[in-house]
Amino acid sequence: MKKIIWVVVLIFILGACSEKEAPSEQEPAEEAVQEEEQDQEAAEEQPAEAVEETEPAETLEEVVDQTSGELSGDAYDKDTLKEQLSDQNFENQSALQIYQTLLSKVNEADQYKEHYEFVQSFTAGIETEVSEAPGDMQLEDGQQVSGSANIAILLDASGSMAQTIGGETKMQLAKKAIDDFVSSMPEGSNVALRVYGHKGSNADADKELSCGSTEVVYPFQSYDAEEFQASLDNVEPTGWTPLGKSIHEAEKDFANFEEARQHLVYIVSDGIETCGEDPVAAAESLNQSDIEAVVNVIGFDVDEEGQQQLLSVADAGGGEFETVDTAEDFERLWERERIRLYNEWSKWTANNYNDVAKEQTNKLNELYKTRTNYMNLTYKERGRMRDAALFLQNEGYIEGTVRGEVFDYIDARHDVLKTLEDEINELVDQTKSEGTEMKEEIQEEGRENKDKYSNS
Repeated sequence: MKKIIWVVVLIFILGACSEKEAPSEQEPAEEAVQEEEQDQEAAEEQPAEAVEETEPAETLEEVVDQTSGELSGDAYDKDTLKEQLSDQNFENQSALQIYQTLLSKVNEADQYKEHYEFVQSFTAGIETEVSEAPGDMQLEDGQQVSGSANIAILLDASGSMAQTIGGETKMQLAKKAIDDFVSSMPEGSNVALRVYGHKGSNADADKELSCGSTEVVYPFQSYDAEEFQASLDNVEPTGWTPLGKSIHEAEKDFANFEEARQHLVYIVSDGIETCGEDPVAAAESLNQSDIEAVVNVIGFDVDEEGQQQLLSVADAGGGEFETVDTAEDFERLWERERIRLYNEWSKWTANNYNDVAKEQTNKLNELYKTRTNYMNLTYKERGRMRDAALFLQNEGYIEGTVRGEVFDYIDARHDVLKTLEDEINELVDQTKSEGTEMKEEIQEEGRENKDKYSNS
């Protein structure tokens, strides 16, 4: 009986020892648990893969060649950035490596590139071309505004112009009115004086001589008071009226002279063609030629038959016919013409000024908008990087001295980015300067010529 009891006890002891030595499959041994915990701690102590140190961008070209950060632009989220930074270990990393890590997150390179390319392709200054003006004008930048007005006066010197009105001959009144008119032409305008019927007499014996007489006594040039007056003084009323021939010859005068914005003819006559030519056909030919001269006719104390023919000449020449009977009528007619040309200069001034001002305003608005958007972008990037660096310091991932060095890299990058702002400012200054200069030149030119036309 005692033997049986000892056997049972022995079996119980051996079983207990067996359970103690064989760990359960569901519960790891103490040594295994400790080993796993050590491996995990070792893994946590491993630093994040260090960013390779590269020199920071020193030029805008280097900046725009970079890659935008994964959290740049609208993708930026402050909490997401903090989470990503918290997953990394910055121990033993240099300030440059930390800076480059932050930059890889929020770099705005793609947007910088858009602004950079805009600035490089932007044409500063004013491209608007000043339209051809009633007077020749030279701008300071060397641009030639071609197209001075060529004005030809065709003066009837037939014998009938010796008749008197109010104590003065028609010729005397015509000379005075013509001189007053051309003296008010703007600088740069060219004037020519052609007379016809000034040779021989109005007798039948001199008809052939007189009908062949038409002559330029003052060739196309700017107005010279003394020289022009001398040309007028030499003209005396004497012969027949070769109006058609005079118009044909005037066409040659224009063709041999420089191009102009407009070609104007003023015929001053007191009667019809008396030499067998067709002045209507001649006026139409002049107006329809490449010269496209406008033929205006001033009938001086003309009878009904003369008015009909001279009106037809003006119609064919694309111009207007006016009839005057007194010296006062003559003066009023030229005064109206001066006012017309004054208004033409006013219109020229206003249109060109407005065109230049419009281009200048549009370009400046583009530049201001680009500058504002670009500056906001650079400050936004800098602010995000500085916030991230402060977060790392506050969380104990980096020391304050390291954070200061990171700030230095961030600020140095911002200084590089500001150079594009400087380029934009230069474009602004150039556009302002050129636009203002051109507007002032246009106003000055218009003012000078309007002053001349306003002096009757």
